[in-house]
Amino acid sequence: EPRICGSPSFLPCGLVRDPRFAHTSSGAMAAQLKEIVDRLNAGPFFCDLSLVGFDEKDAFELMEVLKKVLMVLDSKHDVDLREEKPDAMYQRIAEFMHILGYQCSFDIEFQQGLLQGDKYTVHPMLYWLLSNLEQLKKRAYLAKFCLNLDVPEEFLREEKVYEIFQTYKELQSQFKATHAHVEQERQGRMIPTDLQLEVQQLDSEREQLAQKIQHLKQRSERDQGFQVLLEVTSMLRKEQEQEAMLAEKLAEQRYQLEQTEQLYIEKSAKLREMREAAQADGEGNADAMLRMLRSEVTKGRQQMERIKRDNEEKMHKLREIDSALSDPPVTKNDIDQLEEDIVAMQGEVQNLASTISEHNQDSRLAVYKQQANLVAKKKEVVFKDKKQLEEQRDVLAKDLSQKEREYEQMKGHKFMNRDEFKNYAASLRDKSAKFKRLKMELSELRHEGSVLLRTEQLLHVKDPTPEGLRDTEEALEKASIDKSQIDKAKGVTLDEISGIVGKINTQLKEKKNKLAPQIKMLRSVRQNFQQVEVKYLEKKSSYDQAKSTMDGELAKLAGEVKGLDNEVMEAEQSFHELNMQISTLDSRLTRVQREARCMRKEETFSPEFQTLQDQYQKHIASLDEQCKDLRKEQKTVKESHEDTLKQKMAFVQLEKLMQIKLKVSKQELMNSQYGGGMPTRTMMDHSPGVERLVIE
Repeated sequence: EPRICGSPSFLPCGLVRDPRFAHTSSGAMAAQLKEIVDRLNAGPFFCDLSLVGFDEKDAFELMEVLKKVLMVLDSKHDVDLREEKPDAMYQRIAEFMHILGYQCSFDIEFQQGLLQGDKYTVHPMLYWLLSNLEQLKKRAYLAKFCLNLDVPEEFLREEKVYEIFQTYKELQSQFKATHAHVEQERQGRMIPTDLQLEVQQLDSEREQLAQKIQHLKQRSERDQGFQVLLEVTSMLRKEQEQEAMLAEKLAEQRYQLEQTEQLYIEKSAKLREMREAAQADGEGNADAMLRMLRSEVTKGRQQMERIKRDNEEKMHKLREIDSALSDPPVTKNDIDQLEEDIVAMQGEVQNLASTISEHNQDSRLAVYKQQANLVAKKKEVVFKDKKQLEEQRDVLAKDLSQKEREYEQMKGHKFMNRDEFKNYAASLRDKSAKFKRLKMELSELRHEGSVLLRTEQLLHVKDPTPEGLRDTEEALEKASIDKSQIDKAKGVTLDEISGIVGKINTQLKEKKNKLAPQIKMLRSVRQNFQQVEVKYLEKKSSYDQAKSTMDGELAKLAGEVKGLDNEVMEAEQSFHELNMQISTLDSRLTRVQREARCMRKEETFSPEFQTLQDQYQKHIASLDEQCKDLRKEQKTVKESHEDTLKQKMAFVQLEKLMQIKLKVSKQELMNSQYGGGMPTRTMMDHSPGVERLVIE
């Protein structure tokens, strides 16, 4: 009987024999199979499978399906399963699933199930992969660049290797920052139609600003002190910008100084501890090592407590969301009540609009009032945005100060690393640029509103009859004549419609007289129905009440059971971890005690060495000598490389020459045996003491 263990998405991750889950395994497996088949039949797989056909697939076919799903995430899984070795296949799939975050034990049972193509192992993997396909695509892509390489410390002692490793780390941090910026840009990009509308609006505003600038230039030409005022304001703006840049640089240098001081303090404390441990002798050395280990254990415990607090906060938020979701749903009566309130509000709005229109009878000021209303609306929108941004800024500042105090209480003063500080500085620059832009827009809108308000006042004083008023009056007279003609036509049509309505009313009266007895029967039936409905609602309310109580008790019991299971699992995990730590510390303690006895010369570490330190020093010295010998050999090889290469080329040419000589000798021998034919020219000179080959 299979037992399905949980994963981060509450999905099955393996098969374990356990009778506790026998009553739920069949339904869960059926739902999994249906979900897997549906997703495999959709894009980008298009497998055209049925539920029965997928369930009857053998082990090799199941592994082919798993390979097809993994190929969508990474092309390196495009291999032939018939030619690949089982160990290599397990290593490839298990490593990739571990990188993706698949929660499983990856033990011997899982390995055997994967190699044998067991459906109780492969089906949960397929279900998890297909359910989170889009998220896993992104994770698989990022894993290629963000996965850390474990380089042994002995290799990092080489300067070139260390430089390459540091370059790799810097490139990795640059990739993370670039990817985060790209994701932010993708989320914040706008729709092309909105951009087009915004461009049109900006073009119109640009034309208006150009007109205003031209008007201001014409007005300022008469003013003699305007040029001096303009120069002073431009110099003031430049000084303000320079002051802001200097303030940013000062803040950046302060952050760098604090970071450097914190790093200096940490390194000094570590150096002091190492010196104290080195100066101590005998049992003191072991005590120093134990103190260091205990400090590491306390740090780990503090981190674990912090993680637990974060987990509790998240669980509290989750419970709040569950309580919000468990609130009673909105009924039809509530919706009807809200609709009635909306209708009443709309009536009040119409009444207020009619009263406003009665007060604003002067049509000559309609154009200027419209412009003033537009400017006022823009001003209100800008003020609202400003107020919201200020509230958000205050809330974020309070949260930031609170988090910084908590962080300082836990781990001391906060210091950012180099990459975090670069990102923080970039975000500050973006925010400052955005603030300046919004501030300029606000000042322009305020200036525009003041100009329009002053224009309206001047027009009221100077010209009570604006241009175009006579044309408007003529158009209104024409419209009134047309309206009278249309009203006459409407009167004729209304008479015809009233006659038709009278005919319809007579027909309705006749049909009502015919339907009168049936309506009486319907009333009696309705009364019976109301009585039955009352009984039904009473029974239904009692049933719903009983069901809600039972559901609440069941949910409470299920939550308690789940909480107890989690506590048991956490207790077992902590027990095993503590046992492992105790055993590791015991082995280290025995090793330290033996080393202390060896240093006190109470016993010897081995027949050759007094202490383990002597053995390590001897081994390090031999490795240093070996490195020196290898460097000498490398130098010799580099110096003699060109001469050796020339000698090799000479031997290669000599080999080709000897092959040609052998070929010519065989040809002459064959010609001398058979005779006849064309006379051959002697290519070899066999004079005494001479062996020469002539080539033409």
